[in-house]
Parts: sequence; structure tokens; C-alpha cells
Amino acid sequence: MKKLINSALCFAIVLATVFIFNADDASAHLINGKKHKPIRCVLPEDRDILTKQYCKQMLKNHRLCRAEEHCALLRIEKLKENVDDANKVITETKQKLNATEQELLGTATCGDLVFNHKTSKKTSLYILPNKKSKKIAELEKDKDLLFISPSSKNKNWYFVKIKKENKCADGFIEQKFVVKKAGEDKVVKVGPKLIEINQPNWSEEGKLILIDAEGTVSITGAIQEGKIDQIIINEEEEIINSDNSFTFLLFVPSGGSEVRIIGNKNGKKVKELTFKVKVGK
Repeated sequence: MKKLINSALCFAIVLATVFIFNADDASAHLINGKKHKPIRCVLPEDRDILTKQYCKQMLKNHRLCRAEEHCALLRIEKLKENVDDANKVITETKQKLNATEQELLGTATCGDLVFNHKTSKKTSLYILPNKKSKKIAELEKDKDLLFISPSSKNKNWYFVKIKKENKCADGFIEQKFVVKKAGEDKVVKVGPKLIEINQPNWSEEGKLILIDAEGTVSITGAIQEGKIDQIIINEEEEIINSDNSFTFLLFVPSGGSEVRIIGNKNGKKVKELTFKVKVGK
């Protein structure tokens, strides 16, 4: 019984002490309407014995004492600061990525590519074959174009290359704005050969072309008029222009690349030409 009375007395002292502390804190909220004093977190190991016992008792009742509340509030503030910092980093990173994406639009050099088409009117170059996609560039009338292929999803759009300062950019343009340059409709004569490569020059006729460095090379050829109506290069169909010529881009790694050209007439193969393009002299 005596132990119970002592425990009750001790607990009453704790409550009274905490009440006095809280009353002091509360008065800090009200004096002259000023803001409360900055709170601080006193770690459990640094608290006096009465505060420790009170906080322990409150925790048993699933509640927090004032000391724990202060520590919890400061931890929450710290977490909010960390989240704000993280969001700032994410935003800055996105901005840098967007800037980098813009810089990467057209990082390939144009080299000696032949731009055999042009724009008929002022228009735009898009990243996808539709006007709702992102614009890559605004194109003036008579802008040089390298026609590559019609879009596989929408034949009313062409995939082309343009010169952008000293670099090249790829994108889609509406077919109706693409015209062949004047003076280039003259039919190319290929002699007795069904398929002929005109550019670059052969290093070994019909077998090997050498280029100066690794990278993308433009290869131009022609077919014999009336003998071939379809050209397939490395499993991809290419466009035969009105002058019987065709052009395709080939990336040549340091180890070289093989080219396989098939010419068909009415769906049947009439000619196959296979050769290598290597880096060297």
C-alpha cells in the first residue's frame, strides 16, 4: 500500500512538473500576440528523469509527450525540406534533359549528302508524322531536303533530312510540300547494267567501296529503265525516283558493312548486287 502511495505521489509530481513546463510554453504563444519560441528536440538520453518517466507513461497510452511532439515536428520539417530539395533536383534534371534533347536534334553531320528535294512552301518539320507532334524546325520555301522514305503509318508524310546549321536533323514533313529540285528529272542512263552504283566511287568494281571514316554514308545508284520496278536494300524497300535513281543511307562501323541490293520486276527478282563498304584507303 505504501509503495502504491509513493508511486501515485511520484506520478503526481511528474504531471505537475510537466504542466508547469507546458504552461511556460503556452505563455510563449500568447505574450503580446508574438509567435512561439522555436521548438527544439531533446533526445531521450538527454532528458531529465521526470520527463523520461512521463513520456514513457504517455507512450503506454498511445500518446506523445511534449518532448516527443517537438522531436516529431522537427523530424517532419526536415523530411519536408528533403522532399522540397528532391523536387527541386528533379525539376532541374528535367530542364537539363529537355535542353539536352533539343541539342541532340540533329547531331549527325551532313557530310556530302545529296539534297535532291526541296520544300514548295513554308512549312514545319515534325518529330512524328502528324501536326500534333513536337516541331523540330520551321522550314522556309525552297529549303533543301534529303528524301528518305514515306511514313509507314501515313503515306501523306515523308521522312527527310534537313541541314541545320552545320549539322543534319531528321523528321517528318507533309508530302504535299516536298518537290524534286528542278533539272533533276533527266533520266539516268545506266548502260547494260540493271543496277548501277554512281556514288561513292567503286574501289573494286561491284565488290568494294572504301570511305574515309566510320559514320553514315549516302549511296546513290540507278536502275535500268523498264527493267526494274522495285529496289530492296538490306531488306528495306527504297524509293525509285522519276529519273530512275535511288538513294539510301548506310551506317558504316569501323569493321565495315555489307550491302545487298535486290531489283524486282513485277514481284520477281531480276538482279541482285552484293558488295561491302569499309573504312580505309
